[in-house]
Amino acid sequence: MDLIDQAAATSRIAVQHRRISTFDLGPDETLEIPPGSSDLWAIVGRPSQIAGFARLHFYGEIEVVGNSDLFIPRSALPDWNSCAGWPAISAGEATSSAACNKLRAFLTETVLPSLDTTTADVLRTLALSTRPIPASALNEKAQEAVAWLSPLIDRTAEGYALATHAAPVAVLREILASEPLSAGAAGILYRAGQPEKTITHLLSSGRRKAALDVLGQSGGVMFGHLHGPVAAASVLNAFGSTETHPGVVALKAMSALKKGQVGRARWLIETALADPTSVGNTELRLARLLLLIYEDRPADASARADFSQLLDELDPDQHLLRGSVYNIALDDQIRRGLTGEVDATAARALSHYKKGNAPYLAFYIHMHLAMMELLAGAPDRAGPHLDRAAAELAKTRFETQQDDRFLVLLRAQTAYERGEPEAMADFARTAFADFAFGELWPTIAALALSFGTEALFQFDGLDAARRHLDGWRVQMWRTRRFRLLVEQREIAVLQTSGKLHEARRKLEPMATRIGRVWMDSAGENLRDLRDPEDIAQALIWLRQQVFERPREGVLAQRLRFMAENPFLSWRHARSLGIWRAWVERRQNRIGSARQFLADALEVCHARKCLAPVLEERPLVSALLDDPRMVGSAIADVPVPRQLRRGVGNRSQSKAADLTRQELRALLLLVEGCSNKEIAHQMGVSLPTAKFHLKNLYRKLGVENRRTAVHVARGRALVET
Repeated sequence: MDLIDQAAATSRIAVQHRRISTFDLGPDETLEIPPGSSDLWAIVGRPSQIAGFARLHFYGEIEVVGNSDLFIPRSALPDWNSCAGWPAISAGEATSSAACNKLRAFLTETVLPSLDTTTADVLRTLALSTRPIPASALNEKAQEAVAWLSPLIDRTAEGYALATHAAPVAVLREILASEPLSAGAAGILYRAGQPEKTITHLLSSGRRKAALDVLGQSGGVMFGHLHGPVAAASVLNAFGSTETHPGVVALKAMSALKKGQVGRARWLIETALADPTSVGNTELRLARLLLLIYEDRPADASARADFSQLLDELDPDQHLLRGSVYNIALDDQIRRGLTGEVDATAARALSHYKKGNAPYLAFYIHMHLAMMELLAGAPDRAGPHLDRAAAELAKTRFETQQDDRFLVLLRAQTAYERGEPEAMADFARTAFADFAFGELWPTIAALALSFGTEALFQFDGLDAARRHLDGWRVQMWRTRRFRLLVEQREIAVLQTSGKLHEARRKLEPMATRIGRVWMDSAGENLRDLRDPEDIAQALIWLRQQVFERPREGVLAQRLRFMAENPFLSWRHARSLGIWRAWVERRQNRIGSARQFLADALEVCHARKCLAPVLEERPLVSALLDDPRMVGSAIADVPVPRQLRRGVGNRSQSKAADLTRQELRALLLLVEGCSNKEIAHQMGVSLPTAKFHLKNLYRKLGVENRRTAVHVARGRALVET
């Protein structure tokens, strides 16, 4: 007798001595087994349908025969992976079209119609999901369905997934993918943390309203910040380009902003708000406020009123939107230097983002705070904020390569402010090639542009700095203010490298309110400038005058008025102090020159923010090397050890035997200036200019200007 016959004989013996009762429980039926019953009970149903199941199972009074017990076990079938233990599929025909067709018919006509709703929903969810479904997404009935569906389901550390068995699972996915997504399956998929899949399949099932509801529950306009840009793109693609619902349009605008497509975002928002039915939509209005940051525009009274109005309209539990309003207000407060309000606003935003489980958005708050400290000249206080930002970024569930680079950039900027420009130079050489400029806020981009250019100038020279600027110049999505900053930065490095003639040629035609004529008549009105663009342009003009004509009597007065401007940044004030020291020395007011220089060095040392001093190294080095500057005011002042480092300093050290006027004449020669232009730029008469040139030729051992330029470049006396 074989094994099967033996089993059959045993069953017949059991039947002879004990009666078997069979129960096939319907979805809503329950059963209570009488205590002390000696009968055999064969029950088809879920454990939750049997009263006292846990106790009966614990004492061994009930035996569970799972769905997997009805299949051929792995150990008994070498080709188990081909058929998942399904007896109807032989190993030889497991992948054949005939076997798959039979299986498809069996599943479609017999198995799937017999499933209860919960089991069908679980099976469909597993077929549609791109990653395991966590147990937390399944209720008790769904958990029982998972157990019944074994061995088609694998349990991993992440949750449940369809087993990777070729024939049955592939056919099952094919059948279920074509089925409309039921409400139960949509709920499981949503709770499993796959709202983009839920929305996509709801839309493919023609359930637009349900899809919009899921979008709103999953972050709405901030969907990409919760689930990542790839998920946001998938959702927008599913809705299609013609979708006009305000929530979808707001998400489109947000995605455009994240890509740097500011013009497209503005068009989307303005077009949608022109519709009377959308004009009051909070998500669109929030997106419109976010435009202020990306367009580098300060908030006006109307925008600040909209901050308050939005907060009044939003429910207390709309944490993502409320936190984002505070985030926008935070940027405005940092721009305006309202440090007393920043901490309270940041705390409110972080509280909402924590309640909304949005670590990626919390990351940006800490980055804002770090930015504020950098603008205030306090790099040491920026460090802890960057550490907290890194911790929030580590909690984010999607890929954040751009923001990883963003964090590296802020750390490099912090090191730069401390007087350690190596990381900033390295970032400027390499990382910007892979950087999506749209991810950079204008404030961060402005510092990246300025610091990166200066760091490259220090280590690699003028040509490298200008190539870096050219890379920023092609970013046409930037605002006029940003394009102006690119021009100002190039002028600054030209000034530092001594190419004052070329710097003036670029400075004079700039289309700004503050031009040459305005500056020639400037006085107390420098104290009253308010617009950041005007202040920046006035400063670059003042620096040009400091390098070109430090002996002009009116210049000291202009610098004093500018220093009294209450809207200067901390860094601007330090630079002005150094410029005033230089002008005072050139006008033979030695005591005040010492004091201005000492104050600048001491304040920067106390803040551990040395970059303003290093950026003015040509002036600071010359002042410190001046024998007349030695005195009590600067006797014990700490001097940055990095001051003598850099390309420009190496050139100046090699030209140490030239007087300041001879070196100035040489730099103008290199720029191609005629003798008359040299005299004009140096502010001396033509005979005096020729006198300086004659002495220069003698020291270089040459007889004409062409040879002088050739020798100077060969000896690295000037930047090439």
